[in-house]
Amino acid sequence: MFESICVLIKRNPFSLIVIAIWLLQGRAFLKARLAEQVDLNISQVPFNVEFLSFLGKEKRNGRRLILISAANQSALRKFAEPLQLFATCIGSDEQINLKAKAKLKRIKEMNNGKPFSYAGNSKADVPVWKAAAEVIRVNCSSSLARHISETKPSREFDQSGLRIRFLWQAMRPHQWAKNGLLFIPLTLAHQITDFHRLLHTFVGFICFCLMASSVYLSNDLMDLKSDRLHSTKRKRPLAAGTLPIQTGIAVAVILLLAAFALAHLQPGDFIVILFSYWMLTVLYSVLLKRFFLLDLMTLASFYSLRLEAGAQAAEVSASVWLLGFSMALFFGLAALKRVIELSKSSHAAELPGRAYARGDLNSIAMLGIFACACSVLVFIFYIYAEETKALYRSPELLWPIAGLLGGILFRAWWLTRQGALSEDPVLLAVTDRPSQVAIALMFLVLWFAI
Repeated sequence: MFESICVLIKRNPFSLIVIAIWLLQGRAFLKARLAEQVDLNISQVPFNVEFLSFLGKEKRNGRRLILISAANQSALRKFAEPLQLFATCIGSDEQINLKAKAKLKRIKEMNNGKPFSYAGNSKADVPVWKAAAEVIRVNCSSSLARHISETKPSREFDQSGLRIRFLWQAMRPHQWAKNGLLFIPLTLAHQITDFHRLLHTFVGFICFCLMASSVYLSNDLMDLKSDRLHSTKRKRPLAAGTLPIQTGIAVAVILLLAAFALAHLQPGDFIVILFSYWMLTVLYSVLLKRFFLLDLMTLASFYSLRLEAGAQAAEVSASVWLLGFSMALFFGLAALKRVIELSKSSHAAELPGRAYARGDLNSIAMLGIFACACSVLVFIFYIYAEETKALYRSPELLWPIAGLLGGILFRAWWLTRQGALSEDPVLLAVTDRPSQVAIALMFLVLWFAI
């Protein structure tokens, strides 16, 4: 149900209104309409391999297996038939949501009071477990154990690791380093020692971290199909099934609301930019990422919006030079990311969910290198700008920064050619020691030039 909702919203965001109307008529009705509108690719759905192997063994030993679920009957049948494990499958119809006590009632009717084992995964399964002769837990939270009698025979087929760890991984906190861009306008305006401005910038940083994690979770929910086809993204918690989809939806909404609630401590223009950033990410997720080059421009805009948000939070100005520099630099790095994905892709045709194929690799690489070179050129022009002379006693001392920046970018492209760079080149500054040294030297040069 939850995955079908994600698919429908990605197809048309206004479907959320229709889904709400369906839900008013009951969950069973909602599931029936979703089954009509969405045809999930069951072959891509992640399985608990250990449990699937157990079921196969039990069937070979002559045991009768029945798949009974609160999922809609027609959707359930499409899921069950390829597995060839179950004697029959029973799901919800338009009137009855086959869950909890309703499911137990149906089991008793068709089993004539005989003892049975039941495999489940949620709190709604507790009534069925209480009536079962054997309890089988599959991918359950640890808190469910206290609801189940320890006197009954039981089996466990749970994923290794705590669910909170998978949630933290899905939130991608390592990506929060990108939000450090909010501090750049304050630093370049030489106001970093102003505690009031610094505090507002830090609050803005927290807002963007919350927003970023909400966006990452939302993107993963929208991209389940393409991520499962990707060489590395299929290991992400939502795509791999280690984090329940409903948990991802709930946390994404909570983080989004928390970001906007905290943003009310900021100047009004900051809230506008934060809202614009969120709207652009939504457009990117449902539409813009499918367009050739437009997706790269959108990705670059995300970083420029961070810089403008930092300027508004600290109530300083972000120069045209800074915004132009960021657009060129991050367009180049976005192109670098696509080059890495194309190099590692096992698909001869287009990247899943993107408008790029292997034949585009060289042209994207040339465009990315050109954009990175333009960013260095923009910085050189900035050295001789009138506003730079007002901020720095010796602007010509900024020249080494251009060389260091060029060296970092050259190293990023060189590592990509060697196949040694991960899919997110922006994080090179966090993980690569030579790049870290170069960035430290850049800030040292900046300090001497003031």
